[in-house]
Amino acid sequence: YPYQLWLAERCAQSALLFLLRGDARHGRLAVDILRRYADAYAHYPNRDNVLGPTRLFFSTYLESVWLLQLCAATSFLEAAGDGTIGLDVRNRIVEPSATLIAQYDEGQSNRQVWNNAALLAAALLCDDRNSAERIVHAPSGLASHLRQGLLTDGTWYEGENYHLFAHRGLWYGVTMCDAAGIALDAALVARFQEGFATPFASALPDLTLPSRKDSQYAISLRQPRFAESCELGLARTDDRRLVAALHQLYAADIPRHDTGTANSTADVERNVPATALSRADLGWRALLHARADLPPAAQPAARSALLEGQGLAVFRRDAGAVYVALDYGQSGGGHGHPDRLNVMASQGALRWLDDLGTGSYVDPSLHWYRSTLAHNAPLVNGVSQQRVDGTLLAHDERGGVGWVLAAADGIAPGVHVERALIVMPDYFIDELCWTAPSGTRIELPMHFAASIDGRAWTGSATLDGGGGEEDGFAFVRNARSTSIAPPDVVRLRAAHLRAFVAASVSAQLFHAEAPGQPATERRPFYLLRCHSEEGAIRSVWAWSSRVTNVAFEDNRVVVSLGDERHVHQRTAEHWQVELSAAGAASGIELTGWRVRAGDAAPPLRVHVPIALPRGRSLTFELGEAHYRRSEDSWTDAGQPRAQVVVATNNGELTVRIGVTGVTPFFVAAGASNPWDNEHPDINGHGVQLYVTTPSGGGAWMLVPESDSSTVRVRPLDGWGALAIARAGWRRTDTGYQLEAVVALPPAAEPAGYHVGLDVLINETEPTRERRRGQLVLSGATGEFVYLRGDRHEAARLLQFVIED
Repeated sequence: YPYQLWLAERCAQSALLFLLRGDARHGRLAVDILRRYADAYAHYPNRDNVLGPTRLFFSTYLESVWLLQLCAATSFLEAAGDGTIGLDVRNRIVEPSATLIAQYDEGQSNRQVWNNAALLAAALLCDDRNSAERIVHAPSGLASHLRQGLLTDGTWYEGENYHLFAHRGLWYGVTMCDAAGIALDAALVARFQEGFATPFASALPDLTLPSRKDSQYAISLRQPRFAESCELGLARTDDRRLVAALHQLYAADIPRHDTGTANSTADVERNVPATALSRADLGWRALLHARADLPPAAQPAARSALLEGQGLAVFRRDAGAVYVALDYGQSGGGHGHPDRLNVMASQGALRWLDDLGTGSYVDPSLHWYRSTLAHNAPLVNGVSQQRVDGTLLAHDERGGVGWVLAAADGIAPGVHVERALIVMPDYFIDELCWTAPSGTRIELPMHFAASIDGRAWTGSATLDGGGGEEDGFAFVRNARSTSIAPPDVVRLRAAHLRAFVAASVSAQLFHAEAPGQPATERRPFYLLRCHSEEGAIRSVWAWSSRVTNVAFEDNRVVVSLGDERHVHQRTAEHWQVELSAAGAASGIELTGWRVRAGDAAPPLRVHVPIALPRGRSLTFELGEAHYRRSEDSWTDAGQPRAQVVVATNNGELTVRIGVTGVTPFFVAAGASNPWDNEHPDINGHGVQLYVTTPSGGGAWMLVPESDSSTVRVRPLDGWGALAIARAGWRRTDTGYQLEAVVALPPAAEPAGYHVGLDVLINETEPTRERRRGQLVLSGATGEFVYLRGDRHEAARLLQFVIED
């Protein structure tokens, strides 16, 4: 597939060169590519895709990138006076491809940005103004992405890596609207414009992006696509930040390497190592739009920044060489990680407290990178955080002194966590405070490769935690531990940084190893574990030799810098710093309140439960309105149907599923899945069952064994410890029948027992590599099965109340 994208980009480039220079061989090349695609397109198969229907690729968004290049090429050729191929392109490529792309609406995903760009290009090329307007203003159209996908600070909600990718797609949409005279809200366009500069606001001192959320690790900004983004932003409006960024990117202060331009695959990202750049490395968009001359610019020092929409506070010290950040806010949707209140710190190219980003989507190590344990963020009871957004409580920055205070509610039931960073010219203070139900275990990982001063380990230890794949503990090796208690101070030391760590309650300190970057390398880390319903972990991180001592006195942190003394304490109104030196005293009060902790949360959504009389049953018929498809519609898939019977008696919940209109094909127990990171058993017939109760829940993948009446039961992570009491199955003349029985926990309120339930029935046919679709008890009109694996949203479950 990379070749198809490469070829489409060369088609656009050669057509543009023909338009600008008139060299006939460029025009012939573009026409030849388009003619070959027009002949071949209808013969490419749309089958067994991973991320949406497509003929040439495995994902709809890739077809969109490809189609966008071909639309541009056709437009350039016709502007140059070549009308020999346009009708064939419209009829045999553009219209059928756009029809396929339009089937698959991915909502607020970054991929839908590209679907919209391709659909808009197709509509404008076909002179269909009405369709173009609809695409711009659809519920998940361009205007919606500008309003909802871009946050108030101009960043894309899925993090820096996806920001650059989505913003490039938005550029196509906004630019086409400008050219076609399709009006967009001026405030949204201004938000889009801000997005050109925001990657540089959060960039690390070595000009790499922080590896937040599902970002690749240590992506350098010194690549052609980042320079081109700045050029395109500057072409739209004067922005001194973009001029300064471009002068940085074009500076000849590092060696020049292969830029990857010759192997470029259109707008699909391929990261290369940092390299010296020039404007000659830019693509065809910059050739059309960039200013002829780059304005001169002074090089301002990198500044601290608060990206309040994204939820990232960045503090810079030592003329930008020191970087300290709190990632507190937007969870990032499907590409987010459970890492609210994560801390990052670095100096130059030296990463002290790092975010490891993501791993390969088809390697098991991906589960490590998506765990809370892999971040410098709090976790509760050994389980990765629940996906929530954090809240900024306060932020203040005054010269060389600043603070940020943020909170996260709901990372675990009943747990409230707050974290503050106070960043001084020579050090920063980190304070993590929590309140939680009795018996709660709070842990704080610190991914800091350092030695420990003056403390003996008790020997090997087990760093135990949750057993879920994305709890991360299965990846830990070589753990050892020691106990600490107030007023103990743990002293950690590495090159250029010392850390002083203390807890307000007795704690256990672990040292262990886990995957680094790449996953084949082991990286040491520390973890502080506290068993307490309330408490605090405080630390001081000093990069300056001026810091000579640190003491923790109740709720105060005392930092000595030779004869100078700083006393820090949080009060109800501010963060207070008392400074004394040579007999003189002064003070700083950091405020900047945004939200007060404890403000009322929005009301929860209320579900009206379905009455389920004890000892009786309810029957549900599943058909077209319940079908979640891949490429084939419900009709094309042979109109699969199912009957789901739900009954309860003697403290048990019975779910009986009868599937008709299918030829059963069950994935064997030892099967492998070479295509993606999903469990192979989802790609055959079988049932995903989800149950919640007032005192716990459970979820399971249920797959019949072909040669017996046995049902293979695989518990699904994150749903609880409820167990299947028994399960069985049998073939029928038109399909199969499966029955599962769940033992319900005793009712705390016998008058009405509430149960959440959903049933997802996977279906396929034997010649496919991936499932064809699934029937969903809670309904799935217009939905697609892609990307879902065995995951399901708890909010989708039907609610029942068991009554006498």
